Amino acid sequence: MSDLGQNLLLSSLTEFYNKNPKHKVVLKEVIEGKHKLSLRIIEWLVTHFAKSHNIYYWVDETKNIYDVLPNNIKGNVKKINLYQDYRAQLKSYSKFNFDSFRRHNRITFFTNTERTEYIETTIGQLNFFRWIFNNSIINYAIDNYDVIYKKMIDNNTCKVKNKVNILHNHDIIKTKCMLRFD
Repeated sequence: MSDLGQNLLLSSLTEFYNKNPKHKVVLKEVIEGKHKLSLRIIEWLVTHFAKSHNIYYWVDETKNIYDVLPNNIKGNVKKINLYQDYRAQLKSYSKFNFDSFRRHNRITFFTNTERTEYIETTIGQLNFFRWIFNNSIINYAIDNYDVIYKKMIDNNTCKVKNKVNILHNHDIIKTKCMLRFD
């Protein structure tokens, strides 16, 4: 994306966060590690958990989450297939402009109107969190925190155990070897 594209995206993101100041607070808490959810668990939710558990849910206009499509809802309801939506966003924006972690060019993003509080972030991280907020993924993660966290720990523990088993299966075989120098 060109500098012009980056500036347009940043302008759009700034407008979004200025209209939703509570999102700035949550964003700052998550980035600084003061929120219940960590960047790691959010990333793991959308990449691994959503893929292996085929997570989908419905969100109404007031950002309420429903596991089953309600019949008595008035207004628009949007179906979210978490993993497919994540992959579509990633394909649309690329990792450079859609990234939960602060990789690439960092910017200073002010979180209050007096410009006294700020966070060091990237356009990609701001864009990722806009998607998170628009699709109530933060709410989904908080509601299902215990299950997601347990699966993440179990998955990582399993990988470590498998790695240890693989490392111990290497055998050293003693053989005689003859070298000739002609």
